[in-house]
Amino acid sequence: MKMRYIPNILSMVRIPFSIAFPFLAYYLKSPVPFLVAYGIAGAADVLDGFLARKFHWESKLGAKMDSIGDTVFLIFAILTALLTLDFTFKWYVLAALGVLVAVRVTNAIITRVKFKQWGFIHNLFVKYSALPIFFLMPLFIAKRTVYNVPLAAMLVLVILASVEETWILKLMVDYDMNMKSIYHMKKLKKRPAPELDAPEEVPV
Repeated sequence: MKMRYIPNILSMVRIPFSIAFPFLAYYLKSPVPFLVAYGIAGAADVLDGFLARKFHWESKLGAKMDSIGDTVFLIFAILTALLTLDFTFKWYVLAALGVLVAVRVTNAIITRVKFKQWGFIHNLFVKYSALPIFFLMPLFIAKRTVYNVPLAAMLVLVILASVEETWILKLMVDYDMNMKSIYHMKKLKKRPAPELDAPEEVPV
């Protein structure tokens, strides 16, 4: 097995663990199995990107598999919350969820129409803005409740990160799923073009 495929394998590994979330949290009385599966899926998410960047194992297939893994993780984490938690969403949480879904769908449509493919930009803001939700989800499951104010604040961060992705897509000419931020994009545009070597003089 080639080492460069390890990030792709890690992206695939977290998919079945993510799918197991609602079953482990809803049918089992102890939260431990869910927390173990959640930890494995989260560790795989961190490791696949870290290894790909550190050893230059990035690939278009790997980026797409990472996006699929992120989507499956998010869907089943939300499904787990809906099945197991005792909560009432406040209007501002529902509004934030609606805005987030609208922005993410818009980004997917822009990507499809403009670049003829499906995918999401892996900008750093999106990755880091999701971390609070990632770490608080086990607490929500263990307590069997959701705290609306911190959840709304975290959703606003993810919305802002998704709006940055919209901005990147608007300015981007050639699709790059791994564009880190709008700052990095502008920095690349300002980079001077490499100088061409002067032609050698041919003696007469």
